[in-house]
Parts: sequence; C-alpha cells; structure tokens
Amino acid sequence: MEIKPIEKVNVGDKVFEQLRDLLIEGKWKQGDKLPSENEMAKLFHVSRITVREALHKLSVLGLIETRLGEGSFVRKIEVSENMNALIPFLYLDNISNLQVFEFREIIDTEAAGLAAERADENELCQLEAIINDMKSSSERKDYKEFAKLDLDFHLKISQFSKNPLLYQTNNILRQVLKISMKDVINKMGCKPALRYHRLILDAMEKRDRDEAKRLMREHIHNNSTYYYRS
Repeated sequence: MEIKPIEKVNVGDKVFEQLRDLLIEGKWKQGDKLPSENEMAKLFHVSRITVREALHKLSVLGLIETRLGEGSFVRKIEVSENMNALIPFLYLDNISNLQVFEFREIIDTEAAGLAAERADENELCQLEAIINDMKSSSERKDYKEFAKLDLDFHLKISQFSKNPLLYQTNNILRQVLKISMKDVINKMGCKPALRYHRLILDAMEKRDRDEAKRLMREHIHNNSTYYYRS
C-alpha cells in the first residue's frame, strides 16, 4: 500500500482524497483497522489535526467508524446506501438546464427501458396514481405541485429499473433536477408532460422496452428543443 506525502496546498483535502480513494478501491477491507492518527500523520507528512479532520469527513460519509479507545475501522460500502460517499464533493454550481437535459436523456431513457421489463403491477399502479395527481394539479394550475409530481414520476421509473446506481444517481442530483423541472414546467406548461407520461406508462404496461426508451428520449429531447427555442 503506497501513501504519498502531501507536498502542495489544500493539505486537508489531499489527505481526505487519498484515504477516500484507498477505501473505495478496497486497499483496506471491511473491518480493517486504519493506522493511528500519529502513524498517518508521519506517512502523509502532515499534522495529527489534519488527519483527524480527514477521518471525520470519512466517518460522516459512512466509510469508516471510530470506536472510542480502539481507533478507526472500515465500514462496509453499500452502493445502494452509500452512493454519496462515492462522489462526496460533487460540485453542482452553474449547472445549466441544457446539461440537465443531456443527463436525463441518457439516464431516464435507459431507466424507462429497464423499468418496462422489471416493474411489477403495484409499481405500475404507483405511476398511474402519479399521472392522476398530475392531472389534478394541472387543473388547479398548481405548477409547483405539478413539477414535484413530474420529478416523482421520473424518479420512480429509475427506482423501478431495479438498478440502484440509476436511482441513487438521480437521488443525489434531486435538488438540481427539482430546480430544472420547475423551470421547464413554468415555461412549457403541463400538457407535454401529461401526454408523454401517459404514452411511456402505456409502453411499460405492454412490457415494450424499446418503445418506452424511444418515448422517454423523445419526451426529454422535445422538452429541451422547446425550452431553448422559446
């Protein structure tokens, strides 16, 4: 195991990043005890306080646990539960709606195809209920509620894909997606979403993976085109 001495600025971040990468790469196994703060301080050529701060960040992310009087130990990393730990400092500033559309056209399209094959009847009924709630909020002209339900529909599809990476990635980006969805609904209104959601769910109920993917891609692409043309 190679730990590189820290030589440049942002020492605390560098220590944290090296330790995080070693944990994620499995250099230390579940249950392993990490070197003591003194040992790591010598290896990194930094102070104990810097090491302690890095360990605290790892603990907050659920990658390690510190036991009083014993030291720090590696926790089991579950992708479905600890996805945030894999990209703990994802900088989301200045994300444009165009980038969100591009992201969704990739992720949501594939999720729709998988959900068409894997969603059970109860899950399909949940999507039906969301569409009905969207209709009600549209009639009330409650665009804020409509945007929330619109996002719920897409997040449910990623959840029903039964691929935790798809769902957790969307969940991490929930706030970004929420802001973008509100912008889109305020500009486009409710009709396009209602129309495509109905068609997508119909394709899923028929277990037509290709059609579900085609409709989802078309839905998001049309939203993007309309949004930037208007």
